[in-house]
Amino acid sequence: MLKKKRIALGALWALGLTACGPMEEAPEALFEAQDSQELEAGCTSLGTGITAHACVHSSNPTDHVSLTAGATRSTSAPSISTKHKAYDLALPSGAEGSVTYVPATTGSYAFYRTQNVAFTVINGGTSATVPAALGHTVSSSGCTLTHVSVHDLTAGTTYIVATGPAAGNALTVVPEFLNDSRTRYYQDADGDGYGNNSVSVYTACTPPSGYTTQRFDCDDTPGSGASINPGATEICGNGIDDNCDGVQC
Repeated sequence: MLKKKRIALGALWALGLTACGPMEEAPEALFEAQDSQELEAGCTSLGTGITAHACVHSSNPTDHVSLTAGATRSTSAPSISTKHKAYDLALPSGAEGSVTYVPATTGSYAFYRTQNVAFTVINGGTSATVPAALGHTVSSSGCTLTHVSVHDLTAGTTYIVATGPAAGNALTVVPEFLNDSRTRYYQDADGDGYGNNSVSVYTACTPPSGYTTQRFDCDDTPGSGASINPGATEICGNGIDDNCDGVQC
């Protein structure tokens, strides 16, 4: 099935080249939303993009949903599965509470929260605990979210999320699907703020050092390429395409 989808998308890409000229991205970019769903190896923290998105929901009163968490770990506990919401959970006094989460797509999910309290994700069908693939503190100006953990989940499965106890018997949780916030970064070997189109990473994590979201650098050679980029001023007569526009004056 995936092979058929790739063939169909490839055909559409080819038609795009014929009708409109070259597209900015290679055809592989069309498959990123389907194939780049799990947390990539080597990720040590989530990037500012997905954290900022979660903070928008936690800061927007209209995105908040109040729920009373269940007192026991049960698949009939209230659901926090609706996207782009901040769930304000009322937990049992001095104890953990439970809610459920059913992912629409298989992949990695981040659960942002306002307190660093016990947070356990359990497969409701097998009772197996789903370990966190990543977890760390969150520090974003003006944002009440303080901690996040990432769990690899399977579409359609009901997961029990057991959390607490928490101060004030209250906890806000913002679930995020990593694929909704992935960004492509390009290697900037010469440090001029523009990246090499041919070397990039597509991630919701903090990118490697020396990568940027700007691209189209036609000379990314460390040192000598720093003055050659799309933001540079063209110098006539030097035999160099200083601003990477494809022509020399």
